Amino acid sequence: MQIRRKISIIFTVLTSLVLLCAFTFIYYLTYKSTLSDFNVRLQEKADLIAQKYYEEDELSKQLYEKIIEKNSKSLPEAQGFTFNVNNQQLIYDSLKEIMPQKDIKLLLSGQNIKFSVGDKQGVGLYYPDNQGTFIIVVTAIDAIGLQKLQNLLKDLVDIFFGCILLIYFIGLFYSRRVLSPIGYILNNVKKIRATNLKLRLKENNGKDELGELTRMFNQMLERLENSFNMQKNFIHNASHELKNPLTAILGETEIALSRKRTQEEYIEALNKIATEAERLDLLTRNLLSLAQADFELSEVNCEKIRIDEFLWEIKDYFDKTDYKDRLLFHIVKLPENPKSTIILGISNLLKTAITNLIDNACKFSGHQIVDITLTADNDTICLTIADKGIGVPENEISNLFQPFFRASNAFSYKGSGIGLSLAEKVIKLHRGVIDFHSSGKGTVVEIRFNTLPNTSVSQSNIAKLKTNLYLN
Repeated sequence: MQIRRKISIIFTVLTSLVLLCAFTFIYYLTYKSTLSDFNVRLQEKADLIAQKYYEEDELSKQLYEKIIEKNSKSLPEAQGFTFNVNNQQLIYDSLKEIMPQKDIKLLLSGQNIKFSVGDKQGVGLYYPDNQGTFIIVVTAIDAIGLQKLQNLLKDLVDIFFGCILLIYFIGLFYSRRVLSPIGYILNNVKKIRATNLKLRLKENNGKDELGELTRMFNQMLERLENSFNMQKNFIHNASHELKNPLTAILGETEIALSRKRTQEEYIEALNKIATEAERLDLLTRNLLSLAQADFELSEVNCEKIRIDEFLWEIKDYFDKTDYKDRLLFHIVKLPENPKSTIILGISNLLKTAITNLIDNACKFSGHQIVDITLTADNDTICLTIADKGIGVPENEISNLFQPFFRASNAFSYKGSGIGLSLAEKVIKLHRGVIDFHSSGKGTVVEIRFNTLPNTSVSQSNIAKLKTNLYLN
């Protein structure tokens, strides 16, 4: 069932319940009013009967005749009964078919009563007089009142069902108008395919849920488009980068096997093949690291990483490389509480990311010194890597983190263009921020992490951060 029909039906049902309660209340008030009015007329009739039979000796002839005339005109269809209270057995025998016995007892006890039996209504009047004490009972059917109530009931039923139909169609009309943006969204969403992700839904200036839905959907399309474009570029560049060393290896092997060669020539060919194989191996490992950066966070337990000790592990690693004498590590400021330098993450992934950044700084700065500086306070940890190398053209900085992208001044250096994209992904997964600054000569990379809010880390906090790492 369509939503607009559901809304119309629900709206109609709710409104019908309200109308039903209102009409029932109206009918009840009318019924009570009609009953009360007729009881007043019956009471008046009983008074006239009493005056007719027992007040003749106390009234003037002219006034008495007026009472007789008024009595004849008042409820001519009514039945009147008069009894002397001295004959109670006669009262019981005569009235037990007319009114409930409990009302007879109340009447005999001196109370005026009102009663109803079926459609017939009646009043009982206890009337003391100088001639004695009498009981007067008047009964009648309010045919006019009942007819009015029946007509009212019929009108209310007709109005009720007429209102239901009217409300349903009005609800259907307005729900169609209100939900028309959803129909527009559905029609346009059907047109969107992987080949035309540039399409966007028209956004209105409204601040309602549908406007927010449209904006969120457009943002999702933008993210999907970016992801698809990055995937296409990744596949294109990966196939290109993998093809080069494979082509070199196959070509060198084919040349070496084309005829018999000397031992030195074979050694030279094998060295070329080994160089290209190493290049292919490095490229493959970087691609795997990039692909696994999203996957491992859901499989490997996060751990507490104390960033100053972590930095010394990286220093120990580079002390075993050719860059040993070109790196200067500085710890400028640390909090008094060493636990304020702890973050949660995956040590191996984070080490790969920062190692790639330091390796790039060394590679593109010739033989100049590279400074690595660590500062921290109770909330933030900042790691800065500064070199005096070739820098990055200002108009290319925004593309540095795209897989396989290489700056225009870096083609003479060995590399695959994966390291920076891998580093940026890993740092973001660890809820960090990475910024590049370059003035044309030299580059400064600044990495900032938020420290743990509590020095005592529970397993629930670790699990929560793992979820955050994976989702972001």
